[in-house]
Amino acid sequence: MKFDKVLVPVDGSLLSDISVDLAVNSAGVFATHLTFVYVVDVNECRKFGTVDPQMELYKSRTEGKLALERAVKMAEKAGIPYDMILCEGAPWEKITDMSKEMDMIIMAVTGKSGIGSGRIGSTAEKVIENSFCPVLTLKSGSRKIESILLPVENENMAAIDVAIETCKRINGSITVFSVKGKNLDAESLVNKVASKCEAEGLKVNKEIGEGDIVESIVGRSGMYDLVIMGTVRRGTLTKILNGSIAERVMTNASCPVTIVRDI
Repeated sequence: MKFDKVLVPVDGSLLSDISVDLAVNSAGVFATHLTFVYVVDVNECRKFGTVDPQMELYKSRTEGKLALERAVKMAEKAGIPYDMILCEGAPWEKITDMSKEMDMIIMAVTGKSGIGSGRIGSTAEKVIENSFCPVLTLKSGSRKIESILLPVENENMAAIDVAIETCKRINGSITVFSVKGKNLDAESLVNKVASKCEAEGLKVNKEIGEGDIVESIVGRSGMYDLVIMGTVRRGTLTKILNGSIAERVMTNASCPVTIVRDI
């Protein structure tokens, strides 16, 4: 597990700027190199009812340049190596394709493609469903990562390895958490995962919850700087985030959430 190359999609929205802020301020933890990308949504510019598609394309390209300029100014000020890319296509497809060469994506869960407070943005949803690397999502500001909440449902989740690597980088603490269930020995699971983390020299806390899983995670999220959690394997469901625990946590958590999909 490595975090060297981080992709930061921007779309000109305020929340997008916040994701840039987190990426820049967390460089050294998550990355040694940042790639900022703005994807001009050609289909959106040419959708039915658009009076002047060419003007819409021009406006979108101009907005993209401005958004990228804001991002790179922050990176330059912090002395962080970066690339910036302005391209055209379906945003989620371009970002997903670029994820093959990245170690992590940091992006807002809502922005210009947001579709209401009860759902994550459509672009973020598709990226998480198809990304080849972990996706750190956020919907509010957070400039520091010092404490991690790791909800677990089994001891083989890819999210555990990501959490261990992240905790090593921040030299912080990790809380292994599970909710009691009919077919889950939460205490035994937490102890096993905590032992794995402790074997890596990490400072580990253990916690067991009861009741609704999402409410338990969201309720604790305000006490942490980052939640790291797994979601289902590629191809298991047509839409892995539709009403899932991961989506509901991302929508309601008080801190950024990293989603790690078991590929």
